[in-house]
Amino acid sequence: MKKMSTLVPAVVLDWAGTMIDHGCLAPVVALQTVLARHGLSVSEAEARVGMGMAKKDHLRALLAANGADEATDELYPVLERELFLQLEQHAALVAGAAEFADWLQARSVRIGTSTGYTAEMMRVVAGAAARQGYVPDVMVTPDEVSAGRPAPLMIYANALRLGVWPLSSIVKIGDTSSDMAEGINAGAWTIGVALSGNALGLSVAATTALKPAERAEKFAAARSALRAAGANYVVDSVADCPPVIEEIAARIARGERPAQ
Repeated sequence: MKKMSTLVPAVVLDWAGTMIDHGCLAPVVALQTVLARHGLSVSEAEARVGMGMAKKDHLRALLAANGADEATDELYPVLERELFLQLEQHAALVAGAAEFADWLQARSVRIGTSTGYTAEMMRVVAGAAARQGYVPDVMVTPDEVSAGRPAPLMIYANALRLGVWPLSSIVKIGDTSSDMAEGINAGAWTIGVALSGNALGLSVAATTALKPAERAEKFAAARSALRAAGANYVVDSVADCPPVIEEIAARIARGERPAQ
């Protein structure tokens, strides 16, 4: 059998809710704060619906849902300023993220990334991640391509920069429905992470505080949401990805493709 680095030459990882910021909290807090100042009350659930999109697109969608999309250009610079404040406060790596990156690198699997954050925002995020031991091979942001998620263009850009192909050998990992759509539209394998990111949407402390019945209900709903979004596999966090990557490599060796 070929080595895994040949069968799965690269993964494209999301950032917030997947590798950093357990619960994907920074964007939610920023959006709710800015919209509240504009007189719009947006629930956390509403703020999470478009998570994973380019932040200006996400803001526009929320404003449109409230009949105020004409305010997008006015509010986006305000959102950016608020996001920079929140990014600094929510930059801790998800438990097991650094170890997963080490596992990939030990097997010569290249690490690409895509995000809803701009390149300027990613300088803050990537700097914080590097100080914690996580440095991917490639970073692509929506302002570097002509369209963010659900378009597959950031994955295409990752493939070009990493020099890997075919797209059906790449694995996309993320915590939102737009992550899964990005991977599906690129023809890549998709793994959804249900409990560290937007699908559950809780901090570590809030997750730990759940009562057993509520925990079971919320965990099941988070996993179900990613399956409904078309994920090939759903795991709790990136710490659970190694055996899934190995299974995908075995399926590729048998001639299977993601749609199968």
